[in-house]
Amino acid sequence: MKRLWQYFEGYRFQSVLGPLFKLTEAIMELFVPIFVARIIDEAIPTGDIMQVLPNIAWMFGIALAGLLFAITAQYFAARAAVGFTRNLSVDLFEKVTKLGRGTRDTLSDASLLTRLTSDTFQVQSGLNTFFRLFMRSPFIVFGSLIMAMQIDLSMTGIFLEMIILLMAIVMGLIYIANPVIAKIRTAFDRLTVLTREQMQGLRVIRAFRQESREVGAFGEQNADLTEQQVKVGDINAWMNPLTYVTVNVALILVIWRGGWNIQVGSLTQGELLALVNYLLSILTELVKLATTIMNMNRSWASAKRLVGILALPDETLSFVNEPNTFDTPDIAFAFEDVTFQYPDAEAPSLEEIAFAVKQGSFFGIIGSTGSGKSTLLKLVTKSFDPSEGHVHFNDQYMDTTSRLALREDISVVPGQVSLFKGTIRSNLAMGKMDATDAEMWQALADAQAKDFVEALPEGLDAPVAAFGRNFSGGQRQRLTIARALIKPAKLLIFDDSTSALDYVTEANFQQVLHEKYPEKTILMISQRTHSLKRADQILVLEAGRQVGLGTHAELLADNQVYQEIYASQHVEEGKQDEAVEHAQPAHS
Repeated sequence: MKRLWQYFEGYRFQSVLGPLFKLTEAIMELFVPIFVARIIDEAIPTGDIMQVLPNIAWMFGIALAGLLFAITAQYFAARAAVGFTRNLSVDLFEKVTKLGRGTRDTLSDASLLTRLTSDTFQVQSGLNTFFRLFMRSPFIVFGSLIMAMQIDLSMTGIFLEMIILLMAIVMGLIYIANPVIAKIRTAFDRLTVLTREQMQGLRVIRAFRQESREVGAFGEQNADLTEQQVKVGDINAWMNPLTYVTVNVALILVIWRGGWNIQVGSLTQGELLALVNYLLSILTELVKLATTIMNMNRSWASAKRLVGILALPDETLSFVNEPNTFDTPDIAFAFEDVTFQYPDAEAPSLEEIAFAVKQGSFFGIIGSTGSGKSTLLKLVTKSFDPSEGHVHFNDQYMDTTSRLALREDISVVPGQVSLFKGTIRSNLAMGKMDATDAEMWQALADAQAKDFVEALPEGLDAPVAAFGRNFSGGQRQRLTIARALIKPAKLLIFDDSTSALDYVTEANFQQVLHEKYPEKTILMISQRTHSLKRADQILVLEAGRQVGLGTHAELLADNQVYQEIYASQHVEEGKQDEAVEHAQPAHS
């Protein structure tokens, strides 16, 4: 937890002034019963109104000053808490972007989202409460005890025993509630994960009429969270009865003992009333302290989850680029007997993969779902390192000084389209920040997206909703392709990123790709054999193993797996060929 102190940078002054002003207000509050005692003992018996007014004036002045000090304390406490959370949130977000892919996979997206939002807010609330109440409540409790000792020392035992008993009750209930509070955060994570999955898969759920099952699953998880929250509520419910019984017993003893002291003349009526006020102040502040500690426990649990993220190691930027053993000098990259197994996985996802990709060539990858295609791309982009063997990059062709430098030479079109809220211009600028309008329009034209963008009234400044929801699937893919094309990268990777394009559009795009980008090395994953007909080499994967490597014609002649894939698609292939033959070339 020590590492969290650094986030008070720039707000240390406010974090000291907040509690300081609150303590000043508490000191003033402790003097109010004294003035009440004076009015009862000195002013009321004589009936002299002139003795009442000064005491009332003092009480009014103390109340006004206390209000001003409380407002000031609240201001500084809020500034310190919000400033701390701001610094922490910025660092957390930056930390998440620096995590390696393997580390990220150990945390779900929903868990990260909860920690970056809900947990940071819990920490902010806990800090605000700490600055305002945590220091004030103990001060009032022990201050009231000291003030009571000044009035009647014989009453100290009752006050002290009551404080000890109340503290035992409060701490005991907190000790019981702590484990349940930790379970609530975990249950909330699970509910967030489930909700996110259901929202993303809503169309599939409706298509397969699984609404009842998903409602049941949500209800079950929600019931678990509710059960944990009810447990905390039940524990907290014991707080008031136990504390009020304790205080009322102490109050009876104080009045009983005070009555005897009044009779013998060692205590006045006003002093007894002051003792009762101090007794009630102790009760109020201890209940506040209990609530404060409960809230801070939630914040503590959230803080530990945030520290867990900050303690994760950053992705190692340096990597060893092993020399290759291939005879071909003009390769872009090569896999040499690569085997890869995910952490905690029972079996490797890829085994003994070996191939070399020449500079400026078109390399295709095909295979059934789960064959390891996406895993292979993660090795190409150095998101993971192989478990065995090594991936070699030509350091004369691409910058291998670090993972970040290597990725500058790689442009990826992901299978799952990723557009960001903003405009078409802002999304394309992610590929090249200083791209001109002419370069953007050229990239859109090459990606077969220029026609629909020109039809928009705002053109390049047309708004893009979050995830590109205001565009069709094919339009989103073409915008994503344009963003990849505008980046000055040497290696273009397409992860099944033409699946939403119609036959003619894909054929026109591939024509432009080969005619206008011959210097770029192209790596394309596709489920359609037709998309890979132009490839110089096609890698066939099956259950994580390399079962074929060759051209479309070679694989169609002697590779059974490729033949089966082609046969399953031959009706669609025939339709596509016919559509392409009748289509006008995109570059004409």
